[in-house]
Amino acid sequence: MKKCIRYQQRLGDVLRCLPACKYLADQGHEVVLDCYDQYHGVFDLVTYVRPGTADDIIDLEIWPNRYNAFRDSKLSWMDFVYQHPAIAGADRKIVLDRLPDGPPPGLPDHYNLLAPMGISQSWNYPTLDILQKATELMGDYIIMCEKKYYFHNRHWTAASVVEMAQAIKHASTFMAINSAPAILASALRQDRLTYFLPQKEQWAQDNCDTWPGRVDVEL
Repeated sequence: MKKCIRYQQRLGDVLRCLPACKYLADQGHEVVLDCYDQYHGVFDLVTYVRPGTADDIIDLEIWPNRYNAFRDSKLSWMDFVYQHPAIAGADRKIVLDRLPDGPPPGLPDHYNLLAPMGISQSWNYPTLDILQKATELMGDYIIMCEKKYYFHNRHWTAASVVEMAQAIKHASTFMAINSAPAILASALRQDRLTYFLPQKEQWAQDNCDTWPGRVDVEL
């Protein structure tokens, strides 16, 4: 039977739905994920789900209809979403089984990488404070960001979600705020040093699950 996971918005949240897709695929279902076209690069990272929709829909979307319920629950994003009975038994680790070997073009053989930008954080860190902390912890580093945010003499822009994942995987050390790059790191940097700037206070429930090798940082 074809199953459809629906989560249309935000790259990081689409990535966090991949364990649900794999769980259903491992049960023998054909699985599709209904998300916006701008996030379809995710499907270049995996073999067990493709874009689309179906009659049997498991709607996991939080915004806007379940946003207040999410906040009131005080649960983490993963605990809230994965309480759905159809996926409650899923292993929540993200598996990217289609990622090409090697680093992406445009990066040196050895580098430290910083991803300081995001689009949906409620707890915002001053960018200059992030840069200062990155220098303190990593020394020399390259900033991964969109070209419109270039403000540093060493920067790089991923041409795709695949390139972003490759860059994160092959970095000697990586640092990120709670954002899609950090979620990719949770899949690709198990037991490898990754500095993480979490959301705080009432927004802490937005943080991605911890993983071996992650070190939470205070500014």
